[in-house]
Amino acid sequence: MKFYFLLFISSIFIFSCTNQNNFSKEEMEKAKSEIRKTDSLFCVYSIENGFAIALVAFADSEVIKLNDGENPVYGIEKLIEKSAGKENGESVISWKAIKIDVSQSCDLGYSFGNWEYKTLTENGDTTYYGNYFTVWKKQKDGSWKYVLDGGNDTPKPE
Repeated sequence: MKFYFLLFISSIFIFSCTNQNNFSKEEMEKAKSEIRKTDSLFCVYSIENGFAIALVAFADSEVIKLNDGENPVYGIEKLIEKSAGKENGESVISWKAIKIDVSQSCDLGYSFGNWEYKTLTENGDTTYYGNYFTVWKKQKDGSWKYVLDGGNDTPKPE
């Protein structure tokens, strides 16, 4: 499964890099900065409004959301359907990017980092940890929306 995922991501970047519109290093750094800012705003929005609501608000219409133990969710309509009725409640997920990159055409990029999920369980407050990746696509209006998102559980980062 990991091989096919890496092949998919590689194909996206290879396709994007063959685009005739290659931008300067400064423009690429600007695009990385925009992705970092959007990723951070996504996190803040999630903390304030709940993860399910944030997932929909920052998603591209052709979004693919990967979840542990479940089939992928394809498209904004299915994401809205899956997110319906999920409230913020006592649980909060937050994250921080540790790596961001962008294609030479500055229309596709990714963020990778660590997440932390705090929730109330029968044993009291519990915190879970993991890594995430998000693939971002530049929209016609210049904003960034994610087209692919997923992650995994990990031990507490050192």
